[in-house]
Amino acid sequence: MPASNIDDIFGDLDNDLDVVPEMVGFVSDGQTHDVTLSVAKQLSFPAEVRDGNCQDAMNYLSASEPPRYLIVDIGSDELSAATSIFSLITALPESTKAIAVGTVNDIGFYREMIDIGVSDYLLKPLTEKSLLNAIHKADKSDEVLIQHDNDYQENHNNKTVVIGARGGVGASTIAVNLSWVLAEQLAVKTALLDMDIEFGTIALALDVEPTRGLREALENPERLDSLFISSTTAKLSDNLAVMATEENLNEDVVFTHDGVAILLESLSREHQQLIIDTPRSAVKLRKSILSEAGTIILVTDYSLPSLRDTIRTHSAIKTINSDCKVLIVANKTGNQHTAMPPGEFEKALGMKVVANIPEDNKLGSSPLC
Repeated sequence: MPASNIDDIFGDLDNDLDVVPEMVGFVSDGQTHDVTLSVAKQLSFPAEVRDGNCQDAMNYLSASEPPRYLIVDIGSDELSAATSIFSLITALPESTKAIAVGTVNDIGFYREMIDIGVSDYLLKPLTEKSLLNAIHKADKSDEVLIQHDNDYQENHNNKTVVIGARGGVGASTIAVNLSWVLAEQLAVKTALLDMDIEFGTIALALDVEPTRGLREALENPERLDSLFISSTTAKLSDNLAVMATEENLNEDVVFTHDGVAILLESLSREHQQLIIDTPRSAVKLRKSILSEAGTIILVTDYSLPSLRDTIRTHSAIKTINSDCKVLIVANKTGNQHTAMPPGEFEKALGMKVVANIPEDNKLGSSPLC
């Protein structure tokens, strides 16, 4: 075969091998550069990582085919970052998932990024695990959109708060059992968070060693990332993780609303469902938690004091978070000492009780998992 023909054939093959990068990154530091390339290699993605920012990404898109994943370093200036990323998102096709990387550690800024259209926003220093999770999350979002309507997607919140109308009604027991059912029977990746940092019983009930991780997360939310969460949660199984503590009764735990919000957001991003056992008495902490919830399970019994406190607690919930779904669950029902018939209780409450959990006479309480 003539040499010119061989050159023609191999020339065509070379053109066919000009693969479009599946992942393209524009970053400002070597560590982020190395992590992005490492993740691309693990996923067997053709990738290209350059020094740059949003403007460089815009220039790239004007001359090249959009990649499947675009990693963009947005820096530390909130105002310019929001403006730049908005311009970039408007130029992207729906098939491209943009993942922003930056140093702004603020829950409001994170939500702004998501609202603009970023698939995820990751704090620096970037880790391989957090980037892998963000990519998998972006992929799953496409699958979920096929299965659910747009209204559900826009309003979905996987944070479920369990709170008792009164002490002793079994809210913690329900939180434990709900988490276990989700994780072990429904195979849903679940986190169980005990926010009663002084008198919580979740760790005791599940025979988990309490750690200082929860206090550290509340007092220093800037430390929260995938590695920190993984190291400070107890893994009961492949699908169930628990975060709980047992703090000194003579010391105050210093926290802010943003710190609580960042903790809940971080846990909810790492898991499909987050169940939060919430104390009744800590007003500031309770308000911060309730304001972040998508669903609140309000646990009561059929006593007259519980009716009064269920009404008051429900009113407080709706004042704090009018968009959340509130489910009333009656626990320890069916015993002969019930103060009020269920029908009268519901009529006085003005709401339906969605579930009745009977008293387990053998145990003297509701059944444990």
